[in-house]
Amino acid sequence: MQLATPDVSVVIVNWNTRQYLLDVVASLNEQTTVPFEVIVVDNGSKDGSQAALRDAHPEVVLIENGANLGFAKANNIGFRRARGRYLCLINTDVIALDHVVDRMVAHMDANPDIGVLGPRTVTRDLELRQNCRRFPNLTNAAGDYLFLSRLLPAVERFEGRTLPASTYSYTHDAEVLSGCFMMVRREAFDQVGPLDEAFFFYGEDTDWCRRFHDAGWRIAYFADAEAIHFGGGSSKAYPVQYYLTMEKADRLYWAKHASLPAQVGYVLMKCFYHAVCVVGWLWPAAVRQDDQARLKLRGHWTNLVWLVSGRSLAG
Repeated sequence: MQLATPDVSVVIVNWNTRQYLLDVVASLNEQTTVPFEVIVVDNGSKDGSQAALRDAHPEVVLIENGANLGFAKANNIGFRRARGRYLCLINTDVIALDHVVDRMVAHMDANPDIGVLGPRTVTRDLELRQNCRRFPNLTNAAGDYLFLSRLLPAVERFEGRTLPASTYSYTHDAEVLSGCFMMVRREAFDQVGPLDEAFFFYGEDTDWCRRFHDAGWRIAYFADAEAIHFGGGSSKAYPVQYYLTMEKADRLYWAKHASLPAQVGYVLMKCFYHAVCVVGWLWPAAVRQDDQARLKLRGHWTNLVWLVSGRSLAG
């Protein structure tokens, strides 16, 4: 149900994911009882998403950009139309479960110092997605990109950025939540500001959480609310481009939040990581003619070339 004075404004960015879009809106309508509105910002879809949404859900506010403006900018366009006291970013490839929005609103109401809240997310097979991460630093980068998390699994400091599965069974404060499903308090948004549009796609959630954290707001993972996140809804059509977009977003975050020596250390570690991965994927790609292996090989090679070219340190 959607009323004139919503508690929650759900903003959904769509790019050629028609069925996902219809399904997520249907699940929100079915699983939400608090007053809410849905604002869909379409980034120039060519798959009939707009007409299908109008037919199936005429109550939804549809904003058509006419071109792919990126995830951050499109969300910000939706935020400007939002009227709710909570803003909720939800990806198209999400299904709301068991009154997830209602539960999150109740938890936010009971904890006014929480600025950002994220639910438990699971795969289509209802298996846990480990979507809580630490802020990037050289130590967890070494765990992820020098493979120290595998070589030294007992050393907690080298666990990498992703929190271990054991931490998702209970509600706790977090550093970085996934932008696939994130509820933000209006007062926190007004203080911190919208997403940084320099991030075209990926990394904007890490940057945003860092800014909320630096402004003194709590960021929390909420284990008592759940949603399905299929993953890769818009990125599957351009997988190699997606690899490089993620690399550029990571590099942008480091340029924005880290010292120059730390940035150099990070780039060196990423070069090592991609070089090892290129060698590792050469054999299956060449011998088995494995499409997935060839994709991984191309992705790591593309990112390595971009990093080695020096353009990443140039900005």
